[in-house]
Amino acid sequence: MNYRTQATIKYSAYALVLLALFILQSARGTSISLMRVSVNVMPFFVASVALYEGPYAAGTLGFFAGLLVSVHSLLIEGLSALYLGLFGVIFGWFGAKYMRKVLPSALLGGALCLGVSWLTRYVFYYSLVYSIPLKAGFGQLLWELLLSVPFGAGVFFIVRAMNRRFEVRQ
Repeated sequence: MNYRTQATIKYSAYALVLLALFILQSARGTSISLMRVSVNVMPFFVASVALYEGPYAAGTLGFFAGLLVSVHSLLIEGLSALYLGLFGVIFGWFGAKYMRKVLPSALLGGALCLGVSWLTRYVFYYSLVYSIPLKAGFGQLLWELLLSVPFGAGVFFIVRAMNRRFEVRQ
């Protein structure tokens, strides 16, 4: 099999996993939520892809993950495609230069992305529209992190296994 065919199969598999993760996290029967906060594994998926595939693949998959999240959400989440795409590019570049392809790196990147998205949601939505105090909003971030990090670890292992299985050789 040539390089292009291998790469096409690999990135198609990543897209299918992205779609499956989106369906699992957003469908009524499979979504996990607690204290009005639900699991969000998309930042961890983008961070894991950024570590293994680099900034271009992570930016592209992050953009499409953000589109899926934006289309599904009833809240003001129209910037999800922008910040997940930019996060994939920036974290992919930073990860390629300064980080190792290990679980703590992916969890740190996913938690950082969740924190930045929470901060923008809090400042421009919860604080301005609903006047929610910072302490309550910060509690929501902590619940989201506690729910999402264990599933983010599972996503990291899925991406790592896919990277090893579909290793592209030139």
